[in-house]
Amino acid sequence: MKRIEAIVPHGRMDKTFEGLKQLDLGGLTYYEVKGRGQMPRPQVHAGRGTTSFTPAFNVNALIVLVVKDSMVDTVAENVLNSSSTGLAGEGKLFISDVDDAVDIGSKTRGEAAI
Repeated sequence: MKRIEAIVPHGRMDKTFEGLKQLDLGGLTYYEVKGRGQMPRPQVHAGRGTTSFTPAFNVNALIVLVVKDSMVDTVAENVLNSSSTGLAGEGKLFISDVDDAVDIGSKTRGEAAI
């Protein structure tokens, strides 16, 4: 099993979720996160257009999935295709090993738990 963590721009989150729904995955978790990378941060205008500032961080989504080894390439490609516009600094995709998983309700272990 593999854990896939995808950091994608907040504005691309819905398109990424739609792409992942087509894969019939067991489930996923996401968090709204902030971070800094190569992507420029947008200027924010406050008050009647007289004041603007650049926030310290971009707002992103962190999507976490655990999938069978056979699904890793399919899921990674799906996330890349649905979240990327081709600009530098749009996010990251991390893939790591998962030794075991346990479903709390049914107490099943391994791939059956995901």
